[in-house]
Amino acid sequence: MSGTYSVAIVGGTGRLGYEISVVFLDEFRTTFPIVRVLTRDPSTARAQTLASKGAMLQVLDSTDVAQSLLETFVHADVVINALNVSAPKALKKQVAAAAVASGARVFFLSEFGVDHRENDFPGYDHHDWDVKRELAAHAREVARGTPTQVVAVYTGLFIELSLNPFLGFDIDNNVFTCFGPPTQKVSFTSKADVGRALARLSALALEPFTATQVPDELRLSGNAVTYEEVRNLIAEAKGVRMGEIKSEDLDQLKRKLRDTPDSHVVEYIRVLMGEGKLDFSRDNANSLVNPAEAFWKWKSVADQLRGAP
Repeated sequence: MSGTYSVAIVGGTGRLGYEISVVFLDEFRTTFPIVRVLTRDPSTARAQTLASKGAMLQVLDSTDVAQSLLETFVHADVVINALNVSAPKALKKQVAAAAVASGARVFFLSEFGVDHRENDFPGYDHHDWDVKRELAAHAREVARGTPTQVVAVYTGLFIELSLNPFLGFDIDNNVFTCFGPPTQKVSFTSKADVGRALARLSALALEPFTATQVPDELRLSGNAVTYEEVRNLIAEAKGVRMGEIKSEDLDQLKRKLRDTPDSHVVEYIRVLMGEGKLDFSRDNANSLVNPAEAFWKWKSVADQLRGAP
């Protein structure tokens, strides 16, 4: 890329935001020499680590959030909203409005997970996804007629967080429980690879000859595997017998969600996994951000299970 740009990361010390910040600072400084990280507490270990790597820490002033955001985003070419799902909806709307008002050319919504456009929970979808759709509509309306491109990136499950019993991967007991067929693929993407993809998308969107290549909504799929494949990888990595696979009734779980609308989001995710709606392996932007893995090697589930960074 020929240009040099600046990026502002909201929630840059959080669970995902920290990984995104580190990637921009460690791997994309030539393209993004200015990395601003918005945080409530610059004294935390994560904030200080980012500062030591060259991040400009910006403190969110809770007494004047709007002005604080505008000051953080001044001259920023890219704004990334990495606030977690529990962050107030009003704050996220303020972030979007400030990103557009500051003249940012690219604004990434706080998505990074399920592609809820595919959800089929008529009248009983999960509240978090209803809010995300509302926030996306708000940001696009605010950005209408401005130079700001609003981008949603859906990444599937985070490799580092999702191989756990709550999602049916009971590695310690060598038991793997799915809803629906165990042959259904599920997409996983590492947090660092999400950061790399955002850096590449940002650079592509900012360069005049590649800007039109970046869509407003896209998917990533670092690695797509089935429950059977995870079971086999565990046996290989740990040198144990093939584990047990249990397949539960997908329709029964969906009926439960319809009748119990306050169910945990994990149960909704289990339905999407079983329905194949978390398989992004055939519809993704991998070749746009990392053609033929020319820029990095996508982290795989096997890498995670073997303890690879």
